[in-house]
Amino acid sequence: MTAPKAATVIVGGTAPRMLEDLRSRRDLSVRATGETLGAAFVDVLSAALDRLPVPLRTGAPVVMAATDYCVSATTRYVSRCAEAEAGGRRLRPSEAMTPEPAQLIQELAEAGDWDGPGYVLISPRAATLQAVRWAWGAISAGLHAAMVVCELVRDPHGDGYRVAAVPVTAGDGAPSSPAGGTGGAGRTAARRPAGSSVVLSGTGLVTAFGDGGTAFWRSLLDGRRGLCELTRFDASRFRSRTVCQTEVEAEHGQPTRRALVDRARSEALREAGLAELPDRTLLVYAGVVPHLPQVSDAPRIDEIALEPGWDGDGPGVAPRDAVLMAHACASGAFGLAMAREWLLCGLADTAVVTGVSALNAYDYACLDVLRATSTTAARPFDEGRSGVTVGEGAGVIVLETAERAAARGHAPLATLSGISCRVAGQGISRLNAHTGAACMREALAMAGLTTVDYVHGHAPGTRQGDEAELLALDQIGAEHDWRGVPVSSYKGAAGHLLHASVFPGVVAAVRALRDEVLPGTPGLRKPLDARHVRVLRDPEPCDGIRSVLVNNFGFGGNNAAFLLTGAAAGRREWSRDG
Repeated sequence: MTAPKAATVIVGGTAPRMLEDLRSRRDLSVRATGETLGAAFVDVLSAALDRLPVPLRTGAPVVMAATDYCVSATTRYVSRCAEAEAGGRRLRPSEAMTPEPAQLIQELAEAGDWDGPGYVLISPRAATLQAVRWAWGAISAGLHAAMVVCELVRDPHGDGYRVAAVPVTAGDGAPSSPAGGTGGAGRTAARRPAGSSVVLSGTGLVTAFGDGGTAFWRSLLDGRRGLCELTRFDASRFRSRTVCQTEVEAEHGQPTRRALVDRARSEALREAGLAELPDRTLLVYAGVVPHLPQVSDAPRIDEIALEPGWDGDGPGVAPRDAVLMAHACASGAFGLAMAREWLLCGLADTAVVTGVSALNAYDYACLDVLRATSTTAARPFDEGRSGVTVGEGAGVIVLETAERAAARGHAPLATLSGISCRVAGQGISRLNAHTGAACMREALAMAGLTTVDYVHGHAPGTRQGDEAELLALDQIGAEHDWRGVPVSSYKGAAGHLLHASVFPGVVAAVRALRDEVLPGTPGLRKPLDARHVRVLRDPEPCDGIRSVLVNNFGFGGNNAAFLLTGAAAGRREWSRDG
């Protein structure tokens, strides 16, 4: 084990009064007040990265605690939605969703040479503690040679923010070379202690096809589409009213999102062979924001914001171990990356990654103003694609180390062999093919692979996103001489579950490994051209499949890719009727 060492805390921001009160402290390095939060954030984080040894500066992970910023930004957006609804109008582009906190990390990546992993924690009461525990644990275990922890705190007397950052290194400050793959010169990839691996022990899923991964998988193989007309709220002012809505109706006084999660969690624990969550469980919740007291009377606000007394949605996990992450539609994959590191460095024995997307006017209005929704239905990877079909559902993934699963006699579903998360690129809603390819490249390197048997694409059905993803795959294919690696997407079947979008993709990957069958792409008519991969319209058998690459991308430069591997165990009988 390595003893971590924290350097001087660097402070800046856009709140002059908060900074002035700190200038007399000798233990802090206080920067000049920034004109904008983005500029102040880049200034403080650049200064923190400059305190690291030169070889570590470009790739050190940044973990940001940003509860205040997330609450404030979401509250402003919900208020604009309420005003538009009261006036019977659609949102204007100027009223679109305020940039998520991850976009501050994107600005850092654009401003200089840093291109390491970036993570945003928005957990009520505990985000900063969780960020510090992560850095201390990961460096102690040798997963990283350096990390930077930062915090955004809102000025209670104004609209400004204080930004604080501290570099953390191994005690001797000496850089070490990473094991398990690197992402390029100067970057230290997350390492895996010798003999350790993280496995998926259980999954749970609820989609428009009903409860359970089996219902989803059979429908996907059959090419079915769970399309219907939106009835959760009045959608008359929106461009599209076609969605993939569940039949779940919550009990009176309970938000739909919580009913969805309860169903998915029950299946995941059952599949993992657990009657209840064990002690020392990390709960990672992808994409849901904390309580928003300023707009608590907004209709159906509990579908996007947690209730005031949130307790992890029922399982009794202590606040310090109940994490909220905010990375737009890639939140689930970022949650897997965090869970993996906490398990490998011993901060938790079991990790449960949870995501839910209950149809609500606020998420829908954001996609509407960006003109991201299809007026017909999503057709991923199709030349005639015109946007996303929003889906409803929830997913839960149980992870643990391979050693722990073996000790309790449980056979895991798959191994999480490699994962890469990056907040980078340009623009709010455009996928950057170069950054997407970098994530795939790093995930492959961490897993020790140069090719895969199958790719489950993110492919939401947008004009730019689908094309950029295929371009990124072709970049990797050209580097490793891929020849027709199959790729498909579920989103034409169950819709885009937004910040919970990774969960159906994981279930599809796990079932493909188990059944040795590759799913097709429902809704696909004329596939986009690609040189090194081939888009599947229909399902097909794949004897001996051992590896699946899963992509998960989101607005605001959130990019992720990961490798699931498993030993082929003999193909099960499969037919079009399931």
